[in-house]
Amino acid sequence: MSENFQSFNVPDRYIRHRDFAGELTPRGEPIEDFAFTLLSRGQGRVTFRSQNFPDRVLRHRDFQIWLDPVPHTSDTLFAADSTFLVVAGRADQSAVSFRSVNYPDRYLRHRDFRLWVEAPTGPADALFHRDATFRRRPATVAIDPGTVLVPADD
Repeated sequence: MSENFQSFNVPDRYIRHRDFAGELTPRGEPIEDFAFTLLSRGQGRVTFRSQNFPDRVLRHRDFQIWLDPVPHTSDTLFAADSTFLVVAGRADQSAVSFRSVNYPDRYLRHRDFRLWVEAPTGPADALFHRDATFRRRPATVAIDPGTVLVPADD
């Protein structure tokens, strides 16, 4: 099931990919750029698979988030760069944060509306904690304009 990931501190913006870079923008077209399926990697670990590019996942390179193709052969670094541990939200326990598997002091966060894997500067880094917190939402679904909608019977 695909989901959208809403920013905790900028609630009109969502995680998306554009030109294969991870960004935070208001939802718009194409809506599939905002939809990701969390693939289980066991023990609370996940990978973000793109809905409209199912052969690609979000991963960090030089700590910036990119939508990269999954290699055809086993690649330990790629697997670690694209795997996150789902934890309680850094700013709100009812939301979620995503901790990097290969850099466990770093979290997926937005900065300047780009997505990064970064560490807080300290426990009082409130902006970081808000930037690294997201709400899981059902993915928006596109309806073909040629679809005839028929009301359900009462």
